[in-house]
Order: sequence, then structure tokens, then C-alpha cells
Amino acid sequence: MGEAKDQGRVITGSLRRHALAGAIMIAVLFGGLGGWAAIAKIGGAVIASGTIVVETNTKRVQHQEGGIVGEIAVREGDAVDAGDLLVRLDDTVVEANLVVVRKQLTELRAQDARLAGERDGQEAIAFPNDLVSREAEPDVALVLSGQRALAEARKASLDGRIDQLEDQIAQFDKQIDGLDAQRLAKQEEIALIDEELKGLMQLREKGLVPETRVTALRRDRARLEGERGGLIAEIARAGEAIGERRLQIIGLGDTFRQSVLEELQEVRSELARLEEQKIAAEDRMRRVDIRAPRSGYVHQLAVHTVGGVVGPGEVLMQIVPKEDLLVIEAQVAPTDIDLLYPGQAASVRLPSFDQRTTPELTARIVTLSADHAVDEATRLSFYTARLAIDPAELAKLGDNRLVPGMPVETFIATKERTVLSYLVKPLLDQVAHAFREE
Repeated sequence: MGEAKDQGRVITGSLRRHALAGAIMIAVLFGGLGGWAAIAKIGGAVIASGTIVVETNTKRVQHQEGGIVGEIAVREGDAVDAGDLLVRLDDTVVEANLVVVRKQLTELRAQDARLAGERDGQEAIAFPNDLVSREAEPDVALVLSGQRALAEARKASLDGRIDQLEDQIAQFDKQIDGLDAQRLAKQEEIALIDEELKGLMQLREKGLVPETRVTALRRDRARLEGERGGLIAEIARAGEAIGERRLQIIGLGDTFRQSVLEELQEVRSELARLEEQKIAAEDRMRRVDIRAPRSGYVHQLAVHTVGGVVGPGEVLMQIVPKEDLLVIEAQVAPTDIDLLYPGQAASVRLPSFDQRTTPELTARIVTLSADHAVDEATRLSFYTARLAIDPAELAKLGDNRLVPGMPVETFIATKERTVLSYLVKPLLDQVAHAFREE
């Protein structure tokens, strides 16, 4: 029994010593880890995904009105220079509209020249020089000859009406001459009767002629005076008719000129409207040929079918500039944006290349967007950070070449923090949040 008790005490003491040693070792381990966590610092980083883009952005090729594709002059990836033909739209409708507008303008300009000549009383129409130089063209010749014929017809019509009135005036003049001759004859007859009456009056006083003879002579004189007065009235009426005809001639000229002025105003208003249509039609005709806005490479070609329809404002392709620098556009979470600033260093990985042979590249933040944007696909908010790869770093790529649109992973270095702060900060944030809720 005594030996068993002694053996138990030995075992118990040994266990206590081992437990104490273990506790000391654990305390030393946790103390060492805690001290290391409180002292040791590790670099932080903001991780952001992005893509390779050109520094001045790609140029989108669009057409304002759209139309039917008549010719496709490029393929995906083709190199083009500024002004090179990319796509030609079918110009049938545009050209037809332009032809119609030009024809209407030719007619109106010829009409304008004819009306201006009528307004100014010109004998011949002074057509614009460019129309005269094109008179060999059948359409232009027909228009000019038509306006000349119309001017002659209108002048002949006006002259005919004036001639009619002038003929009437001439007739009234002759009528007045005849009436005036009759008036003079009546006046002479009256003068003769007056002389005869004077002699009869002397004879009647002597009783040599009867009173009836004197009365009859006086009756004849009164009749002649009445006829003479009627002739004077007819002469006055004829003169009044002549005055009316002369006023009608003046009125015909005034009415004609007023009509010409009103017509001229309408024609010139229509000319201004058609000139605007012509400018718009010529502009559309020029833009039938869709050309490269700058030198570069064709990217994301969206037009593949001749005869297909292009909508207004539709993006036909993009032109990626040839010589522009390539930069990185990375999407940064709103919670990390306060950790970033221009000039900040970053490491760049290119998933498109073999990671075993392609090293990380060094880049720096160039700009940060002033406000956040929203990804239409994910509906997540982000800030845009633009980073430039150090030119010396590009030599590390060897035969590999950066291409716009390549995916990129960026690790943007932030300030160093202790391991303990990484472990404790989330807990402290939760506690602070809990107290604010209380």
C-alpha cells in the first residue's frame, strides 16, 4: 500500500510539472505571437480588375441618319489611315432627292431672273451665268426657254390690253373731233340766225314782216343752242372716258408690277428653303462614304452584310489609335477609393499571358474619377482608376504585345499595417457599430 501511494505521488508530481511546462510554453507561444502581431507590419493592397485601353480612347464610327449598306471596305483588325473609306451606304435615295432639289432650284432661279427682269422693265432676261453656261443641257435649256416664252407671253398679254385701251382712247379722240366740228357748225348757224334775227327785228318795227316770222327764227335759234349744248356734253363724256382709259392703263401696269413683286417674294422664300434642303442633301451625299476619323485599327466591326440596314446613330465599328499609349482602366470599390491617390504604385498581372513566364509589371495611378459610376450588367458602383505602366516594364513582356481590351488584375499598394490591426480592427468596427445602434 505504501509503495502504491508513493508511486501515485510521483506520477501526480510529474503530471503537474508537464502541465506547468505546457502552460508556460503556450503562454510563451501566444505571447510571442501577440508581440509579433503587434510589432510586425505587412503591406496592404487594393485589388481591382480592369482592362487595357488606349490613352485617348477608341473612336466610335457612327452615321447620323443610317441607311442601307452598299459596300464594306474593311475587315476586323485592318489598319486604316484617317480619311480611308470604311463603309459606303447606298446612295440611290439620297442622290434622287438631291437631283430633285437641284432641278427645283434651277427652275426657281430661272423664274427669279424672269420676275426680276419684269420688275425692272428689262427687254431680255438676265439669267445667272452658271445657268447660261449649262444651257447646252436639255433640262436647263427647257427651263430657260420656258421662262423666256412665259415672259414674252405675259408682256404680249399686258401690251394687248394696253393697246385695246389706247385704241379706245383713239376712237374717243376721233369722236371728240367729230363732235367738236358739229359744235362749231351749230355755233356758226346760231351766229347766222342772230344776224338774220337782228335784221328781222328792224323790219318788224317798221311793220314790214309779221311777228310769226320772228318767232319761228327764235325757235330755230333755241333748237340750235340745245343741240350745241348736247354736243358739248358728249365731248365732255368722251373726254371723261379717255381719262378712265388712261387710268386703266396705269392700273394695268401697277397691278402687273404688284403681282410680279408678290410672286418674286414667294419665289425667293422658296429659294431660301430649297437652298437649305440642298445643303442638307449634299451633306448627306458626302456622308454616304463613312471614313476613318483617325489612323488606327478596325475593332468590333458590327457591319457584315451588304444590303443590311444601319440604324441612326448605330455604332458600326471602333477605331483603335495606332500610336497612342496603352493604359489600364481599373474598377475600384467605393470602400477602397479613400486609400488611393495619383502617383500610387501598383503591381499588374496579365491573365491573358502565361503566368509562369510573364512577370508582374509595375504601374502607377495617373488619375482617379471624380464620381462613381454604375456597371449596367452587375448594377454595382465603382470608381475608375487609370494606371500607366512604366515604359521600362514593357520590355519584360518579350514577344507578347498589349492589346486594348485585355483583362488586367491590379494590386495597388497601400500603407503598411501591423498584423494585430488586421485582426482587431474588424472586431472594433463591429463593437463601434453596435454602440451606435444602441
